[in-house]
Amino acid sequence: MANFTQLRVWHAANQQVAGIATITVGFGDLASQIRRAAISVSSNIAEGAGRGNDGDYARFLSIARGSNDEVAAQLHICQALGLEVTERLQQNASVGKMLTALIRRLRSGG
Repeated sequence: MANFTQLRVWHAANQQVAGIATITVGFGDLASQIRRAAISVSSNIAEGAGRGNDGDYARFLSIARGSNDEVAAQLHICQALGLEVTERLQQNASVGKMLTALIRRLRSGG
């Protein structure tokens, strides 16, 4: 099992948290929810990496992917409220693709 701090997807998820924090200042409950979801992505990647087996790791990565989808939904809400979030949506899609690829690799035994 890789140390989570060596994973590109974990670094990308952390960058997503930082980007989310910069766009949600003053958004109240929405800001709190999107930040928690973004933090959940990074946290579940780390927790899964520490579990010691591929099955648990893939399960936690799936949870991270669900949280990443939650971030995407909330970014679309921000967009509907007039916030420019195109770069955040691209970053979110990139994290999602990395998570999906890593989950597939773990589930295929590779």
